[in-house]
Amino acid sequence: MTANSNEVLRNSELLPTTDAQRTMSLADYIILWAGMTINVVAFSLGAQYYDGGRGLSPWTMIFVMTIGYGLVTALTAMVGDIGTKYGVPFAAYTRAPFGYKGSYVAGLIRAIPGMYWFGFLTWVGASAINQMLGIIFPGFSNLTLMIILFAAIQIFNTMYGLHAMAKFDWVAIPCLAIMFGAILVASLQKYNITLPDIMATPAEGQYSLAYAIAGIAGGWITMSLNGSDLSRQIKRVDGYEKKGFFARNQRSIIGQVVGLMMVGIGTMLVGVVTGITSGYWDLNQVIPDLFQSKTVLILSFLVIMFAQWSTNTAANLLPPTLVLLNIFPKLKYWMSAVICGVISVGMMPWKLQSQGGFLVMVQAWISQMLGPIIGILLVDYFLIRKCKLNVRDLYVAEGQYQYTNGFNISAMVTIVVSFFVGLLCGDYAFFAGLACSAVLYYVLMKAFTLKKYNQHIGEEVLFDPEKD
Repeated sequence: MTANSNEVLRNSELLPTTDAQRTMSLADYIILWAGMTINVVAFSLGAQYYDGGRGLSPWTMIFVMTIGYGLVTALTAMVGDIGTKYGVPFAAYTRAPFGYKGSYVAGLIRAIPGMYWFGFLTWVGASAINQMLGIIFPGFSNLTLMIILFAAIQIFNTMYGLHAMAKFDWVAIPCLAIMFGAILVASLQKYNITLPDIMATPAEGQYSLAYAIAGIAGGWITMSLNGSDLSRQIKRVDGYEKKGFFARNQRSIIGQVVGLMMVGIGTMLVGVVTGITSGYWDLNQVIPDLFQSKTVLILSFLVIMFAQWSTNTAANLLPPTLVLLNIFPKLKYWMSAVICGVISVGMMPWKLQSQGGFLVMVQAWISQMLGPIIGILLVDYFLIRKCKLNVRDLYVAEGQYQYTNGFNISAMVTIVVSFFVGLLCGDYAFFAGLACSAVLYYVLMKAFTLKKYNQHIGEEVLFDPEKD
């Protein structure tokens, strides 16, 4: 085993965070989550779930939102324990269940939704900028240029890491909250309707509850997988080593309940109101429908741009950036961010729009794609390793996670089988894939992998970069 072979696994961005590097406060963490959650997709989903009366009623949507966001919050907190205890990011931890090379497969599957959303939200933000400049300079319209410029700005922000993103959110979120409040009031006034009237609006109910909940989960299951990427930045509670799950993760759980669950539900409910009143789901259409003042329009389009920016950096561009670093460790962090940003925009995901609730459909697809991965991660960490991790071997070539030529066959088989099981289960694809992966991975690990490869179950080995 050579030092060079170890270096392949030791990009500085993927090493465990130390206590000195954990500088994010609870308030910063709440703001970071709120900044990712209060975005145009959450708003638009509210309108698209109603879908002109063909979808879900407001009361049904409240139930769906509560269950969906509650499920995602729980999954994120569970994965986040890896970051709380060991400071290990998603891209590095996947080496444990999937193997050193197998982690590339899990990472690439995770990266696809992130890059899709980064490109889509960049288009939304660029459209807002384009309309704003058209008001300031009548006749101006160059959406392609705005997409390029807006993508470049976000990539630059991401290059400076989570702390820069959290500081930006302290400015963006109050602006977003004010705008969504103004949209709510203006919608009720213009269409002469009250909130009780909104809640009493019927709908045909074309979405099953399982499909609707999966739609919520699909939007945030991506960040559930990366829960440890965020939690490893938070200051740990004193004596965390001796505390139980809830005590040692109290800060991340509070941050997610407030910043993810509460903010997410509130944002979607505003979308429900505009979907019922105007029928629009796109904020760039909602704003001109409600306001005529050029000053208000300009400020609103600015806020729409901020909404995409605050979400895109931490939620959509950072995770693929870390995945690429895992695959190509010689890359610099900034280079990885640029590459992922360029690929995201080059995908042009805004071209994939369809009629009706296409965002609900996209999110359901994502939940089906990622459900098996999170099932494997949670079973591996909680049931197989019992929260006792050999961190050292995550960064040592040919260590205990080498398995078969760098691949854990149990995880590879589980992903393939669980994905196809999900395909056969229609609206229940996410839940079926998640459950199948959890059960199948556990059985295969116990029956085959753990008998062939010593995983030192129950042993905790930390990583010391100076000694290891």
